[in-house]
Amino acid sequence: MKTFISKMVAMMACVVVMMLTGCVKNEFKIDFEFPKDHIGNYLLTYYAWDSRGGRWIEQTASIQEGAASAGCITRLPTLVYVRDASLPNNNLIIYAERGDEIKVAGEGTDMSTWTVKGNKLSERWSEWRKEAYKKKNDSKALEKSIEDYIKKNPSDQLSAILLLTEWNRRENPEGFVKLWNSVDNGVKDKQLIEMCGAPDLLGVEFAMQADGKLKYAKDPNRKILRVRSRDNGLDTLKFTKAKGSILFFYSENDSERRETTDSLKELCKAYPDSAKRIIADIYMDSDSMTWISAIRRDSLKGTVRGWQPRGVAEDDMVKMGVIRLPWYIVKDKMGKETYAGDDRKSAVAAFRKLMDKKDPKPSTNEKPKDKSAVDKLTPERKPAANKAQPKKKPDPKRNN
Repeated sequence: MKTFISKMVAMMACVVVMMLTGCVKNEFKIDFEFPKDHIGNYLLTYYAWDSRGGRWIEQTASIQEGAASAGCITRLPTLVYVRDASLPNNNLIIYAERGDEIKVAGEGTDMSTWTVKGNKLSERWSEWRKEAYKKKNDSKALEKSIEDYIKKNPSDQLSAILLLTEWNRRENPEGFVKLWNSVDNGVKDKQLIEMCGAPDLLGVEFAMQADGKLKYAKDPNRKILRVRSRDNGLDTLKFTKAKGSILFFYSENDSERRETTDSLKELCKAYPDSAKRIIADIYMDSDSMTWISAIRRDSLKGTVRGWQPRGVAEDDMVKMGVIRLPWYIVKDKMGKETYAGDDRKSAVAAFRKLMDKKDPKPSTNEKPKDKSAVDKLTPERKPAANKAQPKKKPDPKRNN
């Protein structure tokens, strides 16, 4: 009997230990330690991974007498985004694994000067941040700090995390691809990409090649673009048949829509020959009725009125490099991109520069070019009927 009871007690003890161990393993803790006069409310946001996939969690760390503690849960490694509600540009990212006891300490409110301890990766990140964030307002200098770290530490997981969290891959995607391909494959798996919230690396803006290297999906020399037009038609824009092309991509909530419309009207007046230029106004929302209402309202004529219902997720938009709205793209007569960005004045200036270039004198042997830069195709369009064949002249030899 005693043996049975002792066995039962031992088994219960094991179960309790396993339960407690499981709880500890799926938790991590963050302690904030500051001088006693330090005051602050910090918002912590992180993805709590569990067997079902996980969920986003937000909680607040309120500093009382210079200290605060936050208990967090996760099954897989995660990133904790710490933000200061009173200073929007003051933020910090902490790498954490289950079982970690993270210590965050500092003397002031500037998070870039804080020291983070609790795991080796966060400690390396903390030391890098103290130096690199001195150049945070200079994007080129910050990119140089990331590049230098990666070149010295290609097999460090922090190299991949820095690229995914600190590098602006929308503004400099080519630089991102080059550095990403220099990081060892063993430290940039799918889970790390998901942890850093970078789904565009899983086949949206970037594509993985057969050799494992990353490739930017954008084609800056793309020579045609197909957009939907009214009445379910289709317009094919041929950039190589126009002296210059300007494309404006927008959505219904564009605050500068009126100013842009005025600019496009001015361009239409300045360059009235639509055979020599492409001015396209492309709506990027799924609601076609809203689009039709907008084009009726703005009375913009002499332009291609296009529609892309899937927005920036459209395959053609990814290849064109449309990453946010509003967005402008200017192309020359070779289809080469001369401007891409969200600045209307820069886009208009780039387009005018192309259109104001003097045309070379045509060669006497040069064949005439197709004048149409925009092919229109509608469901009602039918192929031309076969022309009647001319009657053959009778052969006089046959009559003899």
